[in-house]
Amino acid sequence: MKHVSFILFFLIASTSFGQENFDYRTFTKQMCSQEFQGRGYVNGGDSIAAEYIKNSFLKMGFKKEMIESQEFYFSVNTFPDTCEVLLAGEKLIPGQDFIVEPRSAGTCKKNACRPKTYNVKFISGKHFMEVSRLHLNQFEHLNLNTDDILVVENINYSKDSANIISALISQYADSWPVIETVDDKFTWSVSSRVGKNLHLKIKSKFLENNIKGMKIRVHLRNEFKKAHLAKNIIGHVSSKKKAKGTIMITAHYDHLGRMGSTTYFPGANDNASGVAMLLQLGQMIKSKPLKRYNVILVAFAGEEIGLLGSRFLSEANVINLDGVRFLLNLDIMGSGEEGITAVNGRIFSKEFKRLQKLNRRQKAVPTVKARGKSANSDHHFFTEKGVRSFFIYTMGQNKNYHDVYDTYENLSFSSFENLSRLFDSFLRRF
Repeated sequence: MKHVSFILFFLIASTSFGQENFDYRTFTKQMCSQEFQGRGYVNGGDSIAAEYIKNSFLKMGFKKEMIESQEFYFSVNTFPDTCEVLLAGEKLIPGQDFIVEPRSAGTCKKNACRPKTYNVKFISGKHFMEVSRLHLNQFEHLNLNTDDILVVENINYSKDSANIISALISQYADSWPVIETVDDKFTWSVSSRVGKNLHLKIKSKFLENNIKGMKIRVHLRNEFKKAHLAKNIIGHVSSKKKAKGTIMITAHYDHLGRMGSTTYFPGANDNASGVAMLLQLGQMIKSKPLKRYNVILVAFAGEEIGLLGSRFLSEANVINLDGVRFLLNLDIMGSGEEGITAVNGRIFSKEFKRLQKLNRRQKAVPTVKARGKSANSDHHFFTEKGVRSFFIYTMGQNKNYHDVYDTYENLSFSSFENLSRLFDSFLRRF
């Protein structure tokens, strides 16, 4: 009997050797760390994250042959180091007091990176719109000199008017350096293009007095990368029995990266939390594979710059999309106090009713809401190719998005484990 017990213990130990339970909190915290550079396109941040995801698969017991990388390239404008703004002698904080518009040029030339001092010229948003309606060339009548920068006030307008002013400012930046003053929350992004001039947004409180003769000193270096290498990381789990199709689970791991040497965007909710859910489900399914469906787990790169990783995979002919029974895309999984929303829930009503029914039984979250189609995450290109899919995100108190406050510390994970069980049950119903 002792001999049998020893053999049983040995078999269990051998099976678990080299395999660790996935710790979604530790994983998310590490993905948000400064070491990962905001998982963007400066200092190899996205590549660091890709390697970490790959190693996480291995630690969970995925064999090397179950994991693959898919490489692709794209152009991106970056702000890798020098990023300083001094206004009337006061140093402003990137991400809090100002942001650099994604397409902005810098003040540096190829052989020299020096600060540039501008004379500030003020114009109201209303006046700016009036001049714009005449013709952009009418801005010549503003009597700007080569050392001047135009500051356009864009506060206390209706949402529609403010959006028009912002759009006109973006056009104007193709001809002249410009600053837009705002009161709204900063929401940053990235761009695959680069403009000709400096373009900043600054909190209005720093420029509210319209002081004649005010000067601003800007020291900004942008680096336009024509061919940035990125990688989708893909894991595979085979079905228990002969497969009759494939289930895909996806989440993007890239984020906005850096705005200079001191400021980075952690991207905790968007979307370190979503990748954590992807891996959580990966471990659950690996330990108990689906009966009749293979599972493909994809951590996408390039989402923040236009869903490029998912578009590349959808067009690469490496997956038989006709055989994909369903795709579950996970983005913003760090809260859930107010429930979840399923994009495409109104389109694929049968699957949505199944998800709602399971949630009523399991009480994972307070509510499951449906939306229609939207091109707002990595499900989009697969949906357009006929793949039935949901993009699911959590709703809760954490409203930080594309800003420096989307940190690990601001995540509640209030429904994370409940949702992992809900999604696992949902996928096993196919």
